[in-house]
Amino acid sequence: SLKDLRVTSNRPIHVHMLLHWPRCDDEIPWMNCEEEENNLPQLVKDAGPPPHLNKAGAFLGSWKAMEEVYLDHSRKFTRSGKLRRGESDGQRVIVSSIGVSNFGLEDMKKLVLGGSHVPPQIYQGNSWLVFHDPLLMNFLEEHRIFFQAYNVMDGILQKRNDAPAAHHVLSNLSRELTAAVYYEDKEYTPMISEATVVLAYFSRSSFGVIPRAASSSHQQENSSKAVSAILPHLTDSHIRQLKTAIPALMKGEDAHTSVAFMNALESSIQIHWVHPETNEEFLVSNIINPGSVEKQRSHQGHMFVAYDPDRTVRKEFVVGAAYGEDEFFTVEL
Repeated sequence: SLKDLRVTSNRPIHVHMLLHWPRCDDEIPWMNCEEEENNLPQLVKDAGPPPHLNKAGAFLGSWKAMEEVYLDHSRKFTRSGKLRRGESDGQRVIVSSIGVSNFGLEDMKKLVLGGSHVPPQIYQGNSWLVFHDPLLMNFLEEHRIFFQAYNVMDGILQKRNDAPAAHHVLSNLSRELTAAVYYEDKEYTPMISEATVVLAYFSRSSFGVIPRAASSSHQQENSSKAVSAILPHLTDSHIRQLKTAIPALMKGEDAHTSVAFMNALESSIQIHWVHPETNEEFLVSNIINPGSVEKQRSHQGHMFVAYDPDRTVRKEFVVGAAYGEDEFFTVEL
């Protein structure tokens, strides 16, 4: 608790408080609702009724208590941490923000729109939400609630063997950005890895990140110095590629480039893919009638060939678009 904190220096301690779950969930194996409640100190039990008996709205009472703590500390200290006139020094513990974690959209609406005096300033959530829960992310942005992502490294990079092309995007970008930073400052050789590129993407998107490091090299790759070094070199093209590669890695489904073929001939055509090593051609399309368009998933550098029925027309196309980008080919004389 805040009362148990001991400040041993003249500088104040800034505390950020989170309500980690909206309710105790019996379907989560490690949550033992009644057992945990019974093991609480009597002082805590006396604060109010057991929350697991009112799962729909128990978090509202908890949030009210956090509001009171936050407002009490806001009255005592200025934003710079200085004690306001007339307040006792106490333990110099400042509650700088309050927030939530693992709340769904409906719970957030109930909390933010239901008359809370202090809305959450931080939302801590799984990095998965950034790409796969647009309704929640839009709500947080609309109400200016800072998103802080966890499970970034494990959630994204652990499936690299299932999505090698997507991981290859990160590897290429890490090499390209390392060269860009070194060219700018030859006295600084940053340790930039795929993890650094991912952190830079989240930082560029104005999200907070909680990375974990298992070694000193990981600490350097995850450092603010390394991330800050590559941020100025991230282009719109890089961001488009990362918006495709990162969710592909999360799902373990590989990234691809989208290519479209439009038939501008007066006869129908079919598209063949050319094997890069044997040059053998494989039919990959249906019959594309005049004026029609067919899309294919592909990779940068792949070659396709278009034929008319009599094979009097042969057109070659090489994919130049990167992952996350689209390319449009017109088959014409």
